[in-house]
Amino acid sequence: MTAMPTTVFNAFTATARSQPGNPFLAVPARADRDWLPAGQEFTYADIAAEIYTQRARYAAAGYGHGHRVALLLESRPEFFVHYLALNALGAGIVPINPDYRHEELGYLLDHSEAVLAVALPHRVGDLARAAATLARPLPVVDVFARTRDLPRSADAPPSHDAIGGDTECALVYTSGTTGRPKGCILTNHYFLTAGRGYLGHGGLAAIGHGCERFYNPLPLYHMNHLAVCATGAVLSANCLILPERFSPSRWWPEVTGNRATIIHYLGIVAPMLLN
Repeated sequence: MTAMPTTVFNAFTATARSQPGNPFLAVPARADRDWLPAGQEFTYADIAAEIYTQRARYAAAGYGHGHRVALLLESRPEFFVHYLALNALGAGIVPINPDYRHEELGYLLDHSEAVLAVALPHRVGDLARAAATLARPLPVVDVFARTRDLPRSADAPPSHDAIGGDTECALVYTSGTTGRPKGCILTNHYFLTAGRGYLGHGGLAAIGHGCERFYNPLPLYHMNHLAVCATGAVLSANCLILPERFSPSRWWPEVTGNRATIIHYLGIVAPMLLN
């Protein structure tokens, strides 16, 4: 009998081994975008190869169990490569809202106690300026230019426990509408339970195995997409369509063009589409 995975990385690895050719990520086409303007699909095997390579780079640089790494990678395939590579090592991620400004970035980097920040090229400067205000050093690296040669971790991994369900998966921040955003520590067990619960509704919300394509315009710093939808996709060998964000004008072309079978939305989406 196959043991149940205890980490999101282990769940991904199991799916990548059993159904490597299944699509995992689909980037919708957008001609006015400077990255993947024609769109692209990535299989579980494609992303697994990138994850294993990046995991080795993080490990060689001394990052591991108990560390936190902040990711400002928007809703792009690179997010999953770094998230799962770090998860494999027992390091938690701190997803950053790309709309954060200088003070908000500084607060999150300081409060999260992240030891490294990885960003898209056009945001490296913003994060570096925020990191420069902190009492402790925090290296900021370009996801494309420098993650092949990561700066050495200043501290050894703080935990020597086995990596498993109780290991932190992500530190997800609330919106902070009534004060400073609160960091919610979410474990692998939390993520896997959320994903299994999502898959278990049945009825009109039944989700098939290896045949669904989720269109989710919610951001990856939001637990709906990251903890629930993405984990559910991994556990069921299904595909995540990655729109950059919600757009009323792009909604239906992206839904139909990427053959979505399931869509996610918030209440405001329906009236905006009707308008």
